[in-house]
Amino acid sequence: MLGKFVRSAAREPSFREAAEAVADLAEVSISSRQLDRIARELGEQLRAERDEQVARFQAGTLEPRVGTRPALAVVEVDGGRLQIRGDGEGPGAHNAAWREDKIAILATMSRAVSECDPEPELPACFRDRAYVEKVIGAIGGTGPMGPPAPEVQEPAPLPLPAAAEPVEPRTKPELSVRTYVATTAEVDRFGPMVAAEARRRNFTEAAARAFLGDGSAWIWGLHRRHFPTFVAIVDFLHALSHLFTAARAIAPDNEGRWESFLAWEEACWRGRVDQVIAELRTWCEIQIGLREGGFEGLAEEDPRRIVARALGYLEGNRERMDYPRYRREGLPWTTSHVESTVKIFNRRVKGSEKFWSDAGSEAILQLRAAFLSEDGRLDRHLKERPSSPFRNYKARKIGEAA
Repeated sequence: MLGKFVRSAAREPSFREAAEAVADLAEVSISSRQLDRIARELGEQLRAERDEQVARFQAGTLEPRVGTRPALAVVEVDGGRLQIRGDGEGPGAHNAAWREDKIAILATMSRAVSECDPEPELPACFRDRAYVEKVIGAIGGTGPMGPPAPEVQEPAPLPLPAAAEPVEPRTKPELSVRTYVATTAEVDRFGPMVAAEARRRNFTEAAARAFLGDGSAWIWGLHRRHFPTFVAIVDFLHALSHLFTAARAIAPDNEGRWESFLAWEEACWRGRVDQVIAELRTWCEIQIGLREGGFEGLAEEDPRRIVARALGYLEGNRERMDYPRYRREGLPWTTSHVESTVKIFNRRVKGSEKFWSDAGSEAILQLRAAFLSEDGRLDRHLKERPSSPFRNYKARKIGEAA
């Protein structure tokens, strides 16, 4: 029954819905508040296990739990948001503030290596304007290229380039086993947690290793400190989002913006990032270099500042954008897995009416991570955890006499 309680608490969007699920599926009545207390107790135990693992890792005594050597070990890192109540405050929205929860997915994958680029042509989906606008809008809230033309004046779609020589379809890395690390702690504490989990899963001995992020500075700092032997890869879609905003800022008309974006994304796909950087730098030198004071006085949404930000992003990540190499070596080139993972965590912890204490947020993140991890850690913890045979969880079968 305890397993049913904690799995429901980890799976459902709220403790109320978890209590309703238990009542419906297990025919056991338990209050949402009692379920909250049980989930916090298990989450705090899982946090203690995690911290003990980190301590052993930092002391150099942590041994891998997995004896096999992964073909491909992948670490993806990102962050979500949740609301934390003020210190010492009781239930409710007392002095609540948004805080970032940092999340990492550690996955083993299959891998297919090629002598030449198995997918040299830009996929058709990235030539579809509606698809691109939808994907990029989901990443950063960026709007469309411009207002859609009236239906009767809809221009003909841009012709696709002539088909190249047929190439063997790219074999994408397939996920094998995923585990998760999540916390609201600062990055200095988050890094060792991820590194300890990688050590536990024997990632350092993998035949190939990749570390992916969206381009944020803190992510690459974590990579340099804890995963220097992993190939650093910036998410292709986040790179496109910066090109998208730059194209919107530079081109005066709708079609000109899309043509510029298509040219730039094609260049990045083919590994010609320097070509895009050179074009953006030239534009900035003309528009900003001749302006006395440079950026001084420019609004955040000024086209010159927007393009300069995109240029800075590409210049700072150019060494992590060798996408033809990644495809040849059978490595992933998007952070789609961790992006989806953040949404899965957000479903449980984020909401306009969800407010967590510091301890409560950390406990539910540990429970959610253990529930989602595919190595059976939650089942193992329930079997091995210290417990008392005298604990009364005040649950009763529905229909029993009080």
